[in-house]
Amino acid sequence: MTINTFLDGVHARLRTNEPQKITIVTGNDSADLDSVVSALSFAYCSSQVDATTLYVPLVKVPLADIELRPEIDYVLSSAGIECKKLVYMDQIDVSTLETQETSSVVLVDHNRLTPPFAEAWNNKVVAVLDHHVDEGFYTNAVPRDVRMVGSCTSLVIEHFPDYFVPDTPLANLALGPILVDTIGLQWELGKTTDTDVDAFRKITGGQMDDADIKKRHEEIERVKSRVTHLCTRDLLRKDYKEWVVDGFRVGTSSMPWYLKAWVERDGMDNVIQDTQAYIQERHLDFEIVLTGYDHDGCYERELALFVHNDKLLVVKELLEHDSSINLTHRPFQPKDTAHITFYHQGNVKMSRKQVWPLVQSLIEKISK
Repeated sequence: MTINTFLDGVHARLRTNEPQKITIVTGNDSADLDSVVSALSFAYCSSQVDATTLYVPLVKVPLADIELRPEIDYVLSSAGIECKKLVYMDQIDVSTLETQETSSVVLVDHNRLTPPFAEAWNNKVVAVLDHHVDEGFYTNAVPRDVRMVGSCTSLVIEHFPDYFVPDTPLANLALGPILVDTIGLQWELGKTTDTDVDAFRKITGGQMDDADIKKRHEEIERVKSRVTHLCTRDLLRKDYKEWVVDGFRVGTSSMPWYLKAWVERDGMDNVIQDTQAYIQERHLDFEIVLTGYDHDGCYERELALFVHNDKLLVVKELLEHDSSINLTHRPFQPKDTAHITFYHQGNVKMSRKQVWPLVQSLIEKISK
């Protein structure tokens, strides 16, 4: 069964009213490439093992929002898969399934349930594959594999090794997120692990040399970096995650662009005004913008901190003095640098996966 046929069958079975076992396989709220491919490949492989259960790969954004992520369509199309065949948030009501004994959920690329999955789903988590900091939930799930590898897709390949054969659509699909999340398998940038290399070799059969890896990675990044046409609101929600820590609501937005270009395009006042409008829309106490981009052959990161709740100003100050992240002020700054500051990030090995746990620990520290 092809992946397109599998997805057609998922939609067809979702439209029926017949009782059936359903397992939703969901990535995280940012619906980035790794989340989408991890969920799709896990669901597809599971359906080959267990034909009695309907495995639904859920993308946690509405269908219309997938246009903000052109790299997903690019990678799926390269593997012969139609992006619009995926199952999106506005195509399924998970609340109707939470009371059914035959429903369950698998978490990939995150290890804690988020809305629209209510508390009733806590006892329905049957598997977890993730590469973020382990929050310690669903310890009875099997498998439960939470490791700090580069790409969650690598964990899916390790779990279903017999299904990822070189030169097949599934293997071609998996290549994209591995290259993106490891930044082209560059060990020196701190994102690559032996698990990712083993997965890469599994899906390529060792047929890609360094030049091929670099070319393919750059192709995907070129598509992913097409963001200059996006308004500030779309930039902020393109790759967005949100948490609540001790009552404080914190948003994090990752973008493959650099702060100076954003400011030069819109003007500092408009950047600030539009970001504050997004903060109010999401009812945030704190918004963190993280950038990652290639600059003259060198990978660089930046951070922009927007403090809306004065109680979190101390968190901003603590981040500024934290040597692990190594922040230095950019020469261009807003008028109110007490609440809003732009930084160059010296430690390029710290992506959101490492920055967020640091921020979370600081908020918890000041809340004691």
